[in-house]
Amino acid sequence: MKKHYRVDQNCLNCGVTVTDKFCPNCGQENLELREDFLHLVLHSVGHYFHFESKFFNSLVPLFTKPGYLTKEYFAGRRASHLNPISLYIFISILFFFLFTLNSNSKKKDIIKEQAAEENTITKAEAEQLKTVVGNAISQKAGEQTYAMLGQAQAISDAAGKPREAAVPAKPGGTGEDDSMNITVFGSKDNVVSNSLQTKIRTVMDDDLKRELFKNKLVSHLPKMMFILLPLFALILKLVSYRSKKYYVEHLIYSIHVHSFLFLFGAVLIVLDWILPFFSDWIELFGLVVIFWYIYRSMRNIYRSSRWRTIYKFFLLAFAYSFLMLLSGTIVALATLYTM
Repeated sequence: MKKHYRVDQNCLNCGVTVTDKFCPNCGQENLELREDFLHLVLHSVGHYFHFESKFFNSLVPLFTKPGYLTKEYFAGRRASHLNPISLYIFISILFFFLFTLNSNSKKKDIIKEQAAEENTITKAEAEQLKTVVGNAISQKAGEQTYAMLGQAQAISDAAGKPREAAVPAKPGGTGEDDSMNITVFGSKDNVVSNSLQTKIRTVMDDDLKRELFKNKLVSHLPKMMFILLPLFALILKLVSYRSKKYYVEHLIYSIHVHSFLFLFGAVLIVLDWILPFFSDWIELFGLVVIFWYIYRSMRNIYRSSRWRTIYKFFLLAFAYSFLMLLSGTIVALATLYTM
């Protein structure tokens, strides 16, 4: 949409003379104050999300040229590309939106499946129910037999005819007072039910609860990545200790790498929606591309030999995986106690 610039050449923000479209002092665009609603909305949205040429100038090389944006940033060519943090925020918002939709859809499917199973009795459950009922009937018959034998002995004793018939023990008992074997588990059950072992057993024994737990755990992954991003840069700094690069350079590279991971993750989610029957192949393809991208970007940024880059890549992968495992364990424990 065409922009309407002011005829007056004084900056309304700082008062400096404006010789072109932008103020040379503060950078404010010399636009007319009165704009129609559509122009105002499009201009505001375009300014916030940077929907202009440099957005696509950043998006395309981020996806197709590993390490290119980082090299351009530190070469001083920054005006033609988005700021790394702005790019990261926009892509992460897109990824989180798609990721949440995907998680919610899977959760709804699990809940529907659970509701269907609650209203259905399987063949195995029917056989188990028959066995329980049969055992109950057998126990009842045994109790009745025991009562009849007891009555017979009482009649025999009353008639003065002593008998040395041993009365069988009551089924299910040992001849002793069963009340002595009763253990009160009230307070113990309360403790066990709140223990970690009980919660893990409860989740693992129920397929549906296990799937819900996995789904909720995976939904926390993007938030965890936010925390791990600066740690990723720190690991890079330690792995490349011979490099003269500052920490901020490793951090910018980390932001670009994570931006690619989020962008590529969003693409994989959409592909999984379109081609659900190729879900396993899509995941395998995604892992291969991610490994290649990180290796290629490290090679372009740090200019190491092929084998040295592979060595650094495995060190980085090991350390980062350990941090992810540690943070994932903490998130898993928190998820167990919030289900």
